[in-house]
Amino acid sequence: MTTAEENRAPAEPRIAVGSLNHVALGVRDLDASVRFYVEGLGMRQTLTKETSDLTPSLMRLPAHAKATTVFVQGASRVGQIELAQWNLPENDEGRPKRPGDIGMGQLSFPVDPDHIGALHDRLVAMGYEVYSEPTTSLIKNYGPVTLFLCEDPDGNQVELIALPSAETVREFRAQAGKDETR
Repeated sequence: MTTAEENRAPAEPRIAVGSLNHVALGVRDLDASVRFYVEGLGMRQTLTKETSDLTPSLMRLPAHAKATTVFVQGASRVGQIELAQWNLPENDEGRPKRPGDIGMGQLSFPVDPDHIGALHDRLVAMGYEVYSEPTTSLIKNYGPVTLFLCEDPDGNQVELIALPSAETVREFRAQAGKDETR
């Protein structure tokens, strides 16, 4: 070991959060929301619970605040959604946040490209607010994505998106690099 290496301070351990555990959504009708996320989007229900007596103080809520919550998740354990029906009055606006507002504006879920049309058709058949047919666009330095947006029973905007594979992104970027040198 050299003198410079001997004098160097030991590296501090990197302190960082892990992957996203869950996002909590307040809902008006828990059964309707569970139907959308489980039957509509094909997620699975993993846990149903009541909030504890500690919840109001931990979350700065009125002492009487209680909720029934249902956790749903996709194929991986990353990114669960906690659907919570509270016994509190609605917010002043009575609507969910929208893109451009401060706070959560949209939930986005990846969908297998071969299944995005069928998922769209299922949500339409179930009577959910679907904004358009699946639409494909090219994203610079990324590649083609196919997506559509809809609303859950509380009006939260949900994006369903078929992303290109890592190989497709590499090929797209390589081709874009060739086009720029011409």
